[in-house]
Amino acid sequence: MTVNSKINNKNVLISYQQALEIINAVANNHRDQSTEIIKLIDAKNRLIASDILSPINVPSFNNSAMDGFALKSHVINSVINVKGEVTLKVTGSVQAGDQAEISINSNHELFAWEIMTGAPVPDDLDAVIQIENVIISKKNGNKYITISELIKQGRNIRKLGTDYQINQSVTNKYTIIQAQHIMALATVGVKNIDVVPKVKIAILSTGNELAKKSSDSLNSGKIFNSNQPFLHAYCQELNCQPVFVGRCKDKIEDFDKLIDTALSKNVKIIFSTGAVSMGKYDFIPQALLQRGAKIHFHKAKIRPGKPILFVELPDGTIYFGLPGNPIAAASGMRFFVSPFIRTMLGFPKEKPIKAKLLHNIDKKQGFRTFAKAYADIDEQGQLCVKMLQDQGSYQSRSYAQSNCWLILPEDRDNIQSGEVIDIAPMVPKQMFFK
Repeated sequence: MTVNSKINNKNVLISYQQALEIINAVANNHRDQSTEIIKLIDAKNRLIASDILSPINVPSFNNSAMDGFALKSHVINSVINVKGEVTLKVTGSVQAGDQAEISINSNHELFAWEIMTGAPVPDDLDAVIQIENVIISKKNGNKYITISELIKQGRNIRKLGTDYQINQSVTNKYTIIQAQHIMALATVGVKNIDVVPKVKIAILSTGNELAKKSSDSLNSGKIFNSNQPFLHAYCQELNCQPVFVGRCKDKIEDFDKLIDTALSKNVKIIFSTGAVSMGKYDFIPQALLQRGAKIHFHKAKIRPGKPILFVELPDGTIYFGLPGNPIAAASGMRFFVSPFIRTMLGFPKEKPIKAKLLHNIDKKQGFRTFAKAYADIDEQGQLCVKMLQDQGSYQSRSYAQSNCWLILPEDRDNIQSGEVIDIAPMVPKQMFFK
C-alpha cells in the first residue's frame, strides 16, 4: 500500500489513522516468524516466541509446608474428641530430598513421623502439625509428641500439582521475560527457551549543528546529539538491536555513504533524525527517491512530528525519517515505529489505556496531538492524567518528567476536565500482552 498522488502532494497531509493503515499493511508484508533458542538464564527482557506449557506437575509429590510431624488426622482426632489430647510415638523421620514414595512400617495407629519443610509426606499420612504446636518428650530412648488440638486433613501439606499441572500454561507468547517468569520456567524444568530474534536496526543523525562528541564543549550554533542515545535506548525496548550508529552533515553524498554502510550490516530498519521537513537542507526524501525508494507517506496530521517520513528501499529495507526535534522524534518512535515493529513481529494490537483528565485543554483541530503527560491514581482509585507544561518539541525536560503520552483526538479543539481520554505509556510494553 502506497500513498496516492493526492496524498503525496506536499500540501496534503494524511491522518494518523491513514498512516497506521499504511504502516500495518507494509509491516504485514515484512512479517518475520523466525525464532531462536537461548538459555533461560539469558532470557531477561526477551520476547517469548510461543506458549510454554508445564511438562511436569509442581509439586511433583505431596510435601510438607512446615517443619513438624506427619500423622493420620482422623485417627488423632478420634482420640482427642474423647480424651482432649493424644500422645504419639515418633516412629520415623523424613527430610527434603528423600525418596518421594515412603512406606510406613508401624504396628499401631497412634504414631507420627518427624518431617522437614519440603520433605515428601509418607503414604497414608494426611496432615502435618508444626513443631511449635506439640509437646515433645522422650522415654526409653524413644521420642513422643503430645497434641491437644484437632487436626484438619491436608493441614500444611502442599499437594501434588497445586502449583502447575502437566500441560498447564506457564507463560504466553508475546510475554516479555522478567525475573518472575524465569522463576516459573525454572520451576517446571525449562532450561532453554524459544524467543523472537532481535530486529537489526541502524540509527542515523544528520545536521551541521550537531557537536562531534558529547564530551566536547559547545561552540556557538552547536547542540549535543540527544536523539542518537535516546533512539539507541528506546529501540532496545522494542526488541531491536542497533548494529550501526552514524551521523553526517547536511550533505547528500555523506548521507548516501551512511545508508550504504547501514545496508551492508543487513539491517531491517533504518531510523534517521533531521532533514525531513521543508527547509533548504531537508534533503532526505529526495536522496532516498534518487536511490529508487518508495515513499509510503511523508507528513501526517500529528503534533509533534508532522514531517515524519515512511519509506521502503529497493531491497525491502524499511526507513523511518524522524524529525530532528527530540520530542518529535520520540513521538514518531512511539506512535509510528512501535506499531510497525509490533505488526511485523506478529504481536497483537496495543490496547489503549483510559484516564480521567484533570484540567481543560485547548488544541488545534484537525491534528492528532501527542502530549507529554503524567498519570497517577487518585484517592478514589481512579487513574487520572494531566498534561505537563512546556510542550515544545525541543523541550526534553518535561519529557523526562512525564510517565505517559496524552492522546488528543483530531476532531476536537477543546477537551474538558473530567473527560475520560486515551493515554499511552512511554514504552509500549503492554503491546506484547494478549
